[in-house]
Amino acid sequence: MIVTEIETHPKTTGEQDGNRPVRIGAIGDLHLHDEIPAQLTREMRAVDSQVDLVVIAGDITDGGRLPEGELAYELLCEIKTPMIAVLGNHDRRGPRRVALRKLIESAGVKLLDGDAYMHDLPDGRRIGVAGVGGYGGGFWPEETPDIPGARLSKAVGVRARREAARLESALNVLARHQLDAVIVLLHYAPTTSTLGDEPLLKYWMLGNSLLGRVIDQHNVDLVIHGHAHLGNEYGQTPGGTPVRNVAAHVTGGPVIYDIVRGKHVDTVHNVLLSVRDPNMNPILHSGESDPHQPPGVPGR
Repeated sequence: MIVTEIETHPKTTGEQDGNRPVRIGAIGDLHLHDEIPAQLTREMRAVDSQVDLVVIAGDITDGGRLPEGELAYELLCEIKTPMIAVLGNHDRRGPRRVALRKLIESAGVKLLDGDAYMHDLPDGRRIGVAGVGGYGGGFWPEETPDIPGARLSKAVGVRARREAARLESALNVLARHQLDAVIVLLHYAPTTSTLGDEPLLKYWMLGNSLLGRVIDQHNVDLVIHGHAHLGNEYGQTPGGTPVRNVAAHVTGGPVIYDIVRGKHVDTVHNVLLSVRDPNMNPILHSGESDPHQPPGVPGR
């Protein structure tokens, strides 16, 4: 496991923003293939000027091909805000995985694969991110009924257990530091609460409960994942940790969240309204609520 600490030099304005929430921009499942959608370019540029950190929840490319990686480079190299990402299952489909990884990293993206990352903001706040792709395996018996195959998928989930152990290791590293926000970045889901309209028989392909169990054993402020294209944005682990499915098919594009350590997570709607086409995008406008957001847990 690699532990990365990134320091930025303090601003000379003398302003102290220690009480401000940590603001992140998040997106997943870009599935870049033949071209970069112009709307995506506009929204990523808008996010760049407004957040402390950009996190990408995998499936940056559609098939893991190098030409798709070149599109990712073209899109992301313009982003000046620090970027962190995990790879998704589609990113791993191509035969030249190492070359694809290097191409994405050359755009300024820090790829995490069971790693802990700490980023110091100019005002002294520090963000910790534990990143791992995750894997399938299912959610039996915690969150799904004993449907055919549920026991078998959990029994053979060797990789699922390995990914959960790597997440545990990264979170243990972050637990030793004083942080203003702790984020878990995944591709696969750690809970069924963000799987929305996904078929029950596909749950074993979409994530596993071991990830959620590890998360609930630590003081995590927000979990970001993608992968579930028919899912919903808002959810939480069985232990109540806020979870957001940021697959672009769900949110329509990048989303911005404000995190106040140990208290709440708020969605920031107004930043992207000026560049987003409401007729093409399902993301909620200011004042609306997500029907899947857990009742009685505002912003979580």
